[in-house]
Amino acid sequence: MPFFAFAQSADEIMSSVRQVTILQNEQTLEGQIRKQRLKIPMVMFLRGKDIQFKLDGGKKGFHLRLNDDGQQLFEIVDGEALPLPHERIGVSIAGTDVSYEDLALKFLYWKNPRIVDEQKIDGQQCWRLHVNNPDQTGQYREISVWVTKRERALMRVVGYGERPDQGSPPALKQFEITKIMKVEDTYTIGTMKVSTFGPDNRVKGITYLEFEKPKRRL
Repeated sequence: MPFFAFAQSADEIMSSVRQVTILQNEQTLEGQIRKQRLKIPMVMFLRGKDIQFKLDGGKKGFHLRLNDDGQQLFEIVDGEALPLPHERIGVSIAGTDVSYEDLALKFLYWKNPRIVDEQKIDGQQCWRLHVNNPDQTGQYREISVWVTKRERALMRVVGYGERPDQGSPPALKQFEITKIMKVEDTYTIGTMKVSTFGPDNRVKGITYLEFEKPKRRL
């Protein structure tokens, strides 16, 4: 049984979610970003503390570099990794509902999560964790994360904007895992539905992240 099955604290649960979501072992995942008829090919390379992405047949590339102090998002330009400007982290990719920080799941690496509730989603018992944006970059100022108790799989994320003086912060986006795939002994994302909300809290756009199951190594 994986060690993260025993995770109980908020930090342990979030750590196990990252391990499940990005598989930990070195892997190459292929898939696409799909919005209506638009399809953008995507390849994700998991290489230890570097998660690299190539979009649209390699025309665009960037990677998330992880370290003990946090994480940083880089853009690959002419083979060189350059820090992605803060103002571009939350920019939509080709008019979809997915931004660069969304694709990298950057918010899963924010520090100091806390457990705020337990809820059932699609028949699965889940913890709901909440965490504030430590560096105030990107679209979101805080997020809620729903994690299954059994597999420690990511079920849902809601990203919130600036909190008003009174009342609740506005929901900007929702991420839902609509398909889970099993890779060796680990469950990870097969399909993620990304919904963008308008000022009236109604869904104004939907995009899908779709991954294929990695081929078995010989």
